[in-house]
Amino acid sequence: MFRKTLRRIIPSYAILPLCSTGIMMLMSYQLAKLIQLIFPFNSIDMTIAMDSWFSFEPIWVLMYFGSYFFWAYQYITVARENEELACKMAVADAVAKVICFIFFIALPTTNTRPEVDGSGASDFLMRVLYWIDTPTNLFPSIHCFVAWLGTHYIFQCKKLRFPWLTRILCLIGSIMVFLSTLYTKQHVIWDVFAGIAVAEIGCLVAHFTKLPQMFQKLNTWFQTTKLSRLL
Repeated sequence: MFRKTLRRIIPSYAILPLCSTGIMMLMSYQLAKLIQLIFPFNSIDMTIAMDSWFSFEPIWVLMYFGSYFFWAYQYITVARENEELACKMAVADAVAKVICFIFFIALPTTNTRPEVDGSGASDFLMRVLYWIDTPTNLFPSIHCFVAWLGTHYIFQCKKLRFPWLTRILCLIGSIMVFLSTLYTKQHVIWDVFAGIAVAEIGCLVAHFTKLPQMFQKLNTWFQTTKLSRLL
């Protein structure tokens, strides 16, 4: 019953493309953190004067955590469009995350976090966020790039029930994610711009190369495996 319901939400052809985005997240983000733990690097702070325009506002942590649901909605919606677009998005995502990984290792950055001394729910969540997420792997911002890449491909979806309303809301959602990274002091402005840039680079690679077609062939094979039938 659960599997049938899941298949109505996520078609069988979308399993590998969507799973690959999670695998690439682990490889680009967590692997980089492990390497930094084993081989400590000197990090630079890319904070500029413009970052002072965004004061520390713990309430924005709700949007920061909410972005995970936003990502899921966008990626699943794009994957449901058709197999070709699902594979194209997966390739763009992978390319962007490889670029992020390279920057995390070659140009490690950090920032100075404010003290969280409030007692409200948002202050508690901020302390949790700061505890589970060290100020590393900041440039480019994966938070921003995933939000923007999802929005980029939402604009290519033709099966949306309310096309322009969905696209506008996703665009606004991306901007809200950008702001949440700044108001929570998780990122600085350069991280946001770089996140948008790597997302666009990933989309360009997916558009102008044959990598999506190669991935689609791999996906066709995957759908014939026992693992695919189990998922």
